[in-house]
Amino acid sequence: MMAALRILQIAHDHPDWTTGGTEIAAHDLHRALERRGLNSTFLAAATSLQRPEAVAGSLGRQGGDVVLRTGGYDRFLMNRLDGLRWLDSLRRLVADTRPEVVHLHGIDRIGAEVIPALRRLAPAARIVLTLHDYQIICPNDGLLLTRPEITRCRGASPDGCRSCFPDLGAARHALRKTYLATILQGVDLFLAPSRFLRDRFLDWGLPAGRVRLMPNAVAPLALMQDRPRARRDRFAFFGSIAPHKGVLTLLDAAAQLKAEGAALRLALHGGLRHPTPEFRGAFDARLAAAQPLAQHLGPYDRNALASRMADVDWVVVPSLWWENAPLVILEAQAAGRPVIASGVGGMAELVRDGATGLLVPPGDASALAETLRAAAEDAPLWARLAASQPRASHEAFVDAHLDVYRSLHEGRRAA
Repeated sequence: MMAALRILQIAHDHPDWTTGGTEIAAHDLHRALERRGLNSTFLAAATSLQRPEAVAGSLGRQGGDVVLRTGGYDRFLMNRLDGLRWLDSLRRLVADTRPEVVHLHGIDRIGAEVIPALRRLAPAARIVLTLHDYQIICPNDGLLLTRPEITRCRGASPDGCRSCFPDLGAARHALRKTYLATILQGVDLFLAPSRFLRDRFLDWGLPAGRVRLMPNAVAPLALMQDRPRARRDRFAFFGSIAPHKGVLTLLDAAAQLKAEGAALRLALHGGLRHPTPEFRGAFDARLAAAQPLAQHLGPYDRNALASRMADVDWVVVPSLWWENAPLVILEAQAAGRPVIASGVGGMAELVRDGATGLLVPPGDASALAETLRAAAEDAPLWARLAASQPRASHEAFVDAHLDVYRSLHEGRRAA
């Protein structure tokens, strides 16, 4: 029976520690499965920052969830370097949970070796991997951005990757791809939240028959009733304050609007996570140039998202990289807030320019400033876009995953 299906969800972090979209989407799915009475277990990687007292490779708890402490880690090969204790821990967890389906939400920090390990420890289980990002393709933090300039690239190649890693020969990059492609043969089905990401992985070499499009969804956000206003001039950014998120472009646009005497306000919600001194200095300088029009309000708890979003008219997503399926766009749409986003990657799939939101060229501060100014002055545009927000059903999202789990599980039993 479906109610007895045992599912192990594995993510590279926990939403209690990180507000990244992968952790939130994975944990929300797990909680929805639990509410439906299914036997779902959530396993998250923990680092020394979250579990300084724990031995690398050991198991612990975070609320009702399980955490696996990660020690040394090879970011290039996505391999663990912390001994074999984690295998014993995984063996105990698999023995306790007896999963029939294992759903991986990325393999970063958990380690690529988890796939062959699961094949040995749970040979009857089916393995699903949601491709939330480009980590497998791109060793530059999965951003598909060249260094030191922030320039988008469309995929990895042994020669092209040397621009980011000049000390590593082309052969090393070719071997990395061969190694990871071999590991991934142990996955039964890949889920891609956006067409753009799916196409990048097909170009990389994943077989089309094992990659299925699975758009993300979030639960509805309950906001206070909007009061009609002559101007819709409150803008906000939600997310990590990082170079690839386009916050410097956004602040440059705000500084330009300030110099022109524009009457609007911009709030930045999010923390700086281990910024380089160069980026920290650039952010502080750009913020000072844009104040008081722009304000940085710092990190926020997800429980406070609805109240913060209720205080804004527009959500701005000015990312420079090929975002896959930003959760913040789905959250804004669920709250009835139009989005102004960079017109690339998965952002261009979620936001229909002029129909549900507005798209701008990434990295173009002048174009962004002009769009913000026009949006603030056009209340009828805001009303039309706000009324046209797509609201993807999270219940349908959960149903789609259950259909995947059921078909894979029944296929294994019939084999």
